[in-house]
Parts: sequence; C-alpha cells; structure tokens
Amino acid sequence: MIAPTTSAATAAGEVHHGIPRCLLGLRDRADSCADPLSAEGLASWMDYECEALLFGVDPDTPRDELAAMIDGSTVEIPRQEHREVHAGDFARWERLGGLATARRYGTVWMALLARRRWERITAEALAEAFATINGGRA
Repeated sequence: MIAPTTSAATAAGEVHHGIPRCLLGLRDRADSCADPLSAEGLASWMDYECEALLFGVDPDTPRDELAAMIDGSTVEIPRQEHREVHAGDFARWERLGGLATARRYGTVWMALLARRRWERITAEALAEAFATINGGRA
C-alpha cells in the first residue's frame, strides 16, 4: 500500500510493506464476525486466509505477531518503483473493500479519486467535480 510521504519516508521515496497492512484489517473483520460459521463469517476468513497465503504468511499467526511481521517488512523505495510494484495489486485490493465504496459513491467518483491520487487533477478540481456530482452541494 502506498504510504504518504512523512517522517518515515523522504520526499524521494515511499514506504513499501512487503507484507501488506490490509492483512490486519482483513484479520480484524474475520475476528469480529458474530457467527464465524455463517456465510459472511466464512467469506471473511477466506478473504483473510487467501491474502495471507499470497504473501507467505501463515493465517494462524497470532495478530500481534502479524503486526510485527508487517512492521518489519517495510523498506523505502522510490515513488515510481512503488507504483510499479503495486500495479497488479489494485484490482485485487478493490475486491477486498472498494466495491462497497464504489457502489455507494459510483464509479465516476472512484475514477476522480484515482486521478487525484495520481496527481492528474488538483484538489480544487476534485472539489468542483464533487459539487457537480452532488447537484451543487459541497
């Protein structure tokens, strides 16, 4: 996942996690299911387990150890290289959480957010588009 340029990353680079931080969210979602044997509970665990195995992580790893593994997997790499590393991940990550957001706000808004993230439009242009989409309401 792309981390913003902060004290952890210089202006020339970004922090890359060899083991993605989204695993913690997937793990928490799976742990929070009231009925782990329900369709929703099983789907949550499958999402977590498949993503964990994709990155070579044992799904049975305790959460605190998983968090330490994620923190220990960080490296600073140039921004363009970071984008290239994650080029194939975006579609998969969308399936993990972006579909609900896309349904809620629409694909036009999602495309605008992507353009802003990649600095193709300004914050002002995004705000103007938001007002247009919402009938003039900011």
